[in-house]
Amino acid sequence: MARPALDTDAVFRWMQAHPARLRELLREEDPLDAEESPAADPAVRAHLRFAAEGLAAGLSPDLADRVDGMADDLDGWFDSEAEAELFERQIELGRGAIALEEHLLYGADGETEPAIHAALERRVRLGAWNRLFLRCLEARLGPGYDGLTEAALQWSKEHERDLAANILQMHHRQLGAMEKATGHPATAEERDQSSQLAAVTGHVRQAITAAAHALDAM
Repeated sequence: MARPALDTDAVFRWMQAHPARLRELLREEDPLDAEESPAADPAVRAHLRFAAEGLAAGLSPDLADRVDGMADDLDGWFDSEAEAELFERQIELGRGAIALEEHLLYGADGETEPAIHAALERRVRLGAWNRLFLRCLEARLGPGYDGLTEAALQWSKEHERDLAANILQMHHRQLGAMEKATGHPATAEERDQSSQLAAVTGHVRQAITAAAHALDAM
């Protein structure tokens, strides 16, 4: 069997083997430790830079060379005028989708559940960050890979249930490990932190998996 253009298992193994590197990137993105949320934008950017470093472990050799240094350049890419504008457009579109979803859930006069609203907003922001990450990967790979972003996003849309299931599984696994280590049930705050971290991890893994499927289809 031919080697896939992007071996996701190899990427995920690399990421699991280098937790210290992720912590370094988290400190780089939030040097003053000002953000308490594991899903704050600086944390998401750190996780995506970490994923970019892991790509080299899974990409075929001819493609791995093209993403060399991508992790170092991602912040500049994210902050470029074109990408920043695209990010904000995606957030605005997402807010409209959130309003519609909450209307369907609660009705015109219903009171929105704050936890659900926060989860919906988080999903929108993570989706927007994934889009920028995929666009950077597409640009790095070159003209022969035009359309990778949209193909990956379409795949992600078709597998939203898988993403939700994976996030829930990671959340429960993290809680189990935490409760085993502390010897007491997780507090409400700990559960919320775990849920946010699982959402970030799940979306980042989804971006990598979606990119792999898009590459295989090219």
